[in-house]
Amino acid sequence: MSPRPAPSRHDATARQFLRAASALIDAYLDDQPGDARPARLRSIRFPAALDWLRTEDVIRLAAAEADTGVSRKAFFNRWPTRDEFLPDALVFALVYDEVPDDPKDVAQQMPPEASAAPSLAVSVASIAESVLDSLQRNPRSYLTLHIGPLLAQHPRLRDAILPSMQQGNAVWADGFAALIDELGVVLRPEWTPQRLALALQAALDGFLLRNRIQPEDFLPSGWEGAGLFADTVIALVLGIIDAEQSGEPGRAALDRLAGHQPS
Repeated sequence: MSPRPAPSRHDATARQFLRAASALIDAYLDDQPGDARPARLRSIRFPAALDWLRTEDVIRLAAAEADTGVSRKAFFNRWPTRDEFLPDALVFALVYDEVPDDPKDVAQQMPPEASAAPSLAVSVASIAESVLDSLQRNPRSYLTLHIGPLLAQHPRLRDAILPSMQQGNAVWADGFAALIDELGVVLRPEWTPQRLALALQAALDGFLLRNRIQPEDFLPSGWEGAGLFADTVIALVLGIIDAEQSGEPGRAALDRLAGHQPS
């Protein structure tokens, strides 16, 4: 009889624990959990970083959803302490666990759809709204906003998460570069597809957070069928395109339009 494989943090049993942690993370960050919220989380009223994510809850949820091999002993064979488990759970939730409606898929489909659309403005607005909507539907989208301010205190965790974020920005930058090439437009000298991807990601993070904080203010902010985020993206696109191909930076163009002369 061959020896039983040694417990691993990357085997099927480990993934059961990691998925259980992801499910608890989703439940904690969901703004409309309803009756599906685990009993352990119902008493938590204010975010306490991730102190609420207990190993016993992970073990119990994983065991309830698994056929075999998931036990308290199996968990601690892989992670002797909660402090060792938590970074792996966060990295799994943010990097490795598949989520529906991944915005990177939209980025890859964007160039041909937008360039061939009868109205580029309508296409850009539709893409912007669909990305924001898909993120709002997925509770885990808020996890980065939740832990982001703490990452400076945890460089190992930041180093594990950052490459995936950078890869996502690179996918969007490549999509923008392809669209710009297909449309034949010229950007103002200070702008590149990479810079545009970063700017839009930052704007998206802000809209995602503010929509959760003050939804009653964002609901009536649409204009002629487009939401505020869509119109913000269009305003940004207008600002970075050098329609006259003058080579003039945006700041100089603004001063010229306002009648200001550089001193």
